Amino acid sequence: MNRSRKNAKSMTKIPAPTERLLFRPATIADAPFLLGLLNTRGWLDNIGDRGVYTLADAQNYYYNDRLRRACETPGCGPMLCVLKNDGTTIDNSGVYDRPGLDLPDFGFAFLPEYHGRGYAYEASVANLTFAHGHKELLAITLPTNEPSIRLLEKLGFKREEELIRIPGDEAELILFRWKSASE
Repeated sequence: MNRSRKNAKSMTKIPAPTERLLFRPATIADAPFLLGLLNTRGWLDNIGDRGVYTLADAQNYYYNDRLRRACETPGCGPMLCVLKNDGTTIDNSGVYDRPGLDLPDFGFAFLPEYHGRGYAYEASVANLTFAHGHKELLAITLPTNEPSIRLLEKLGFKREEELIRIPGDEAELILFRWKSASE
């Protein structure tokens, strides 16, 4: 395990609320939200088909596959982003321990009806400010995902020179690197 992961804080706290948003870890009760999110055109086109087509698949995705394990990994774990005004869950974002990368990576995915309202930037700043104790993070995206590229650059992620591939994924990805301002 690299030094960054050893020094990462446990997932016992959550990012501070913002003007419009609250954050919380996902639970199995969030399966309906996950089912919807993982089947949006944006997720399918830019992240990929995860084989989540039913509520049972979404519960399995949480419980056995991705989210619960990510939350149990020290210094990692996605956060659900919830609107303060009505409690609607709109996003899954946070820090992941992705196979094939030498540092944890930062990711985000919003329901399409909440695009273009500044929520992605607001949630990402809160997550990066908290950053689960990490001093450095990576991010990956398809070269065609221009909105994510713009957001990552606005957040201070710097594009690496070469495209990469991660295990189990044939797509070439842009690799970005972020360093904490306290670094």
